[in-house]
Amino acid sequence: MSRLVDAFSLLAGEVAESLRALGRADLAQQIDGAVVSRVTFDDSVGAGYIYVEPERMLNIVDANIIGVRHGETITVGTQFDVVIDTDNFGRLMGIEVLAPGALRSTLKRAT
Repeated sequence: MSRLVDAFSLLAGEVAESLRALGRADLAQQIDGAVVSRVTFDDSVGAGYIYVEPERMLNIVDANIIGVRHGETITVGTQFDVVIDTDNFGRLMGIEVLAPGALRSTLKRAT
């Protein structure tokens, strides 16, 4: 698909800035380079989810022996009420947009 900063520039900028303020520059950097793999939008609750491709590939031991699992969920203060999901290796996996506001139509078009 496309880069997060191209498809959702306002969201990406606010999320990266908020992550830096939280001391999570590692995740903010991943926002800057994230590539969107797919987008879902649930009209019944008015929320969307942006799935991103992990920027860093895993080695064979990490991928096949340790395995990929959910790592942490981080609430990020933006005008869109955003929650970030990472895997157990600290890689950005997705962004949930709970109050899309101006992003609603962009999220719906991207699905």
